Amino acid sequence: MMKKYYFYIVSLVTLLAGVAAFLLEPTGWLGFLCVAFLLSFVLMYNAMHNILNISHRKQLFDLPDKRRIHKTPTSRLGGFAFAPIVICSVILVMTLHETTTPGNDISVEKFTIWICALTFIHMTGTIDDLIGIRNTVKLLSQVIASVLVIYSGFWIHDLHGLFGIHTLPAIAGMPLTMLFLVFIINAFNLIDGMDGLAASMGILAFTVYSVYSYFEGLFFFAAISFSILGVLTAFFHTNMWGYGAKRHKLFMGDTGSQTIGLITGILCIGLAMNSGTTLAASDLALVLSPLLVPAFDVLHVVLFRLINGRSPFNPDMTHIHHRLLKSGLDPHRSILFILFISAIFMLLNLFLAPYINITFILLLDLGIWCFFNGVVLRLLPRKAAKIPKGRQLEQKSC
Repeated sequence: MMKKYYFYIVSLVTLLAGVAAFLLEPTGWLGFLCVAFLLSFVLMYNAMHNILNISHRKQLFDLPDKRRIHKTPTSRLGGFAFAPIVICSVILVMTLHETTTPGNDISVEKFTIWICALTFIHMTGTIDDLIGIRNTVKLLSQVIASVLVIYSGFWIHDLHGLFGIHTLPAIAGMPLTMLFLVFIINAFNLIDGMDGLAASMGILAFTVYSVYSYFEGLFFFAAISFSILGVLTAFFHTNMWGYGAKRHKLFMGDTGSQTIGLITGILCIGLAMNSGTTLAASDLALVLSPLLVPAFDVLHVVLFRLINGRSPFNPDMTHIHHRLLKSGLDPHRSILFILFISAIFMLLNLFLAPYINITFILLLDLGIWCFFNGVVLRLLPRKAAKIPKGRQLEQKSC
């Protein structure tokens, strides 16, 4: 029943929350943020219907082959609507918010440049999903988008004691920002290998960022977080269980995963750099927490390939979701297992950050990840998971 009435339940709950927020505090933020979530959710849910229709008419499918596990042709254009909907929702909500409470934490000029960076990622991702592009071209597009973000005056200028480093000069902070953004974009791109995995990781991250930015008084970042959260909440249902009577599915494709990666990277930097000085290290540990599973997974896969004398760009089946599936866990339980690890990181960092140096916290996180990879996964029985007919297990194999 939940699957059948998913759209109506989420819409009704959000609408009631928004009405209650406006009644309790007419000029407050929460009501506007509920508008951002609801608008993105409704637009995305309707956009998926149109995307599926166009994909079937033009035969725009990701076809099964030896490198992929899914058994039925599936459209990879689900992420095509991510960026336009987020931009529209944020602009509308910021405009409404300006009419009641002037003043924002981000300038219009900076936001405009971010839109340019997001549009660039969106265009190259769409081309890749339709006809495919080389990895070097994809990497170049990510670098250009990162440079645009830095050009807006937005870069890492303080590590809050990470590795004993505090204030960073521009000559170090700007290249570090570019490397960080490119790394996070690729981390989400590569972990998007199973139904609902990248979407659920994004939902978890943007939920944390939504709550954090709201209580920190950063309305602009909260508006972005609530908007992309609405998009992913709508997409998650179709990605996991399908859309319509025939339960047609959608993949988010490189367009969607790279969009999530870029927005996540921008929000992570923005929240860490805009935090107060008293608990700055605690804030950095918290905003990094939702990114640790994708980041550690990419590092593990790349190191494994290099140690075995293979190119880090050659696809294999060494990602954490591949190994969980080989152990016999079904896709839903595999996702829950990964989310459980991510939740452990967040709770641990939240409670330890005020008392322990952030460097030791991240080393502890790395130790926990190595324990799960080296001990827990090895103790699981090695047997293939029983996959329901038509179930999409893997979107990309790199």
